[in-house]
Amino acid sequence: MTTATKEILQSGPELNGVATAQPPLKRLFTLEEFSLIAHALPDDRMELINGEIVLAPPPDNFHIERTVRTENLLIPFYQEIAKLGCSITGSSVWYAVPVELKNVWTQEGVKGPDHVCPDASVCYSDYLGANRRPPALLVIEVISVSAKSEIDRDLVRKPDIYASLEIPTYWVVDRRDQSVWVHTEPDDGKYTRRVQCKGDSQLPAIGMEFLQITPRQIFS
Repeated sequence: MTTATKEILQSGPELNGVATAQPPLKRLFTLEEFSLIAHALPDDRMELINGEIVLAPPPDNFHIERTVRTENLLIPFYQEIAKLGCSITGSSVWYAVPVELKNVWTQEGVKGPDHVCPDASVCYSDYLGANRRPPALLVIEVISVSAKSEIDRDLVRKPDIYASLEIPTYWVVDRRDQSVWVHTEPDDGKYTRRVQCKGDSQLPAIGMEFLQITPRQIFS
């Protein structure tokens, strides 16, 4: 036992004559590897940040209920959505963050994700193969209130990502006051218009004006 302990201590570098442990190895992943992992684990919400896979905390019941409710409210408009070449998707669809936005983050010394996964979206069915911009007409996030960082992610960081992708409409379902923040008119990586909708006001959706969905329906 003494010999084995001595060998372990001697295996690391020495600092002032005292053996120290080697730092843990870190495995970084490419976008292609991440896509395979995300596909193999569809029930886990993951983001790739600077090559490291980060797991999002599991949503609570309220988050799940509002997400499912919003998806169900889109279903009656399935035929109109299909005519646009789009489909209704849940949290299984990933969007790649534009290179130009990642370059801005690098210059600012800010870490950001390489891929994002909204809670729901109306995306073009061929957005992956066609490398379409925008890849979707509508993306939807339901705010989790377990941490301020998660609120900032949906209301501060995610708008820039979706605006850079030129997605015309971004909804943020805000449980704190039963409202929906509607972001529209993306220009140069920013949404130039943001309104807070409550009650029976119809939620704007650029290019899908046929949608008749209100905050009250989402929170009912």
